[in-house]
Amino acid sequence: MLCVVNRNAGNGRGIGIWRSVEDCLRRIDIPYDSSITRTAEEAEEAVRHYVKRNPGALIVVIGGDGTIHRLLPLLAGTEATLGIIPAGSGNDTARGFSLPMDPLEALHTILHGERSIVDLIYANGQWTLTALATGFDADVAQYVNASRFKRWFNRLGIGSLAYVYGLLRTLFRFQPADADIVVDGDVRSFKGVWLAAITNVPYYGGGIPICPDAEARDGVLDVCVVHGCSRWALLWLFPTVYSGRHRTLPYVTMLRGRQIGIRSEVRRWTYGDGECVSATPLHAAAAQGKLQMMIPPRSR
Repeated sequence: MLCVVNRNAGNGRGIGIWRSVEDCLRRIDIPYDSSITRTAEEAEEAVRHYVKRNPGALIVVIGGDGTIHRLLPLLAGTEATLGIIPAGSGNDTARGFSLPMDPLEALHTILHGERSIVDLIYANGQWTLTALATGFDADVAQYVNASRFKRWFNRLGIGSLAYVYGLLRTLFRFQPADADIVVDGDVRSFKGVWLAAITNVPYYGGGIPICPDAEARDGVLDVCVVHGCSRWALLWLFPTVYSGRHRTLPYVTMLRGRQIGIRSEVRRWTYGDGECVSATPLHAAAAQGKLQMMIPPRSR
């Protein structure tokens, strides 16, 4: 077992979480290796070498969605298994798989849970585990990632609110554009698209359940398209998302398919797992059964 620790995750919470996890591992006499990292490149290098020597290894990430995202190319389609101890600001991967947020409970899941084979999203040559954001939501992610306030929100323990602040900040700058959404070859044209989210799990953006029915083991991607509405209507949409009522709004279209394409009249950046991965035109596919990970038995 290799524990990969992002010491900077959650504004430095990663290293503190690791200390409590390490104490527990020592108390219960579980053998482990560890790598304390400052950058994604260091984490990639540690995992690359470890998996090469131990093909069926358990790789435990103490970090956030971004750290997990960067390790996907090294784990996808291999015998290695991913375990997660959430330590980031968004932690949508943990939410999407019903993983405990408490570090020691998450460790218990890794040691005593079930090994499950889950799907990934493969889009424009990049792997994503949770969701792809294109449009307004991607611009929010870009703004939040580049901002200083995210660090302060994390320090106060309210990291998810950074995305709410970013949403309000981006609302009056973003310009919607027409786009085609292609689902398994069927072209759907939309006017004034604000966002198109392609999801493998229900959550993105720090806990927003944009596609509540998304399931990472069904071989299908869920899509939410928000189109043809005013800025104020878009602002009203987000409170309804938490109850799922957004799906009934006339300017929200929910789609499902194995192959999803997005063609926009304006080039849009695409964010996967909260990280910039590509831009439109986008082609995304459900990559069924590409990742092994530890999850709670009750989520079978």
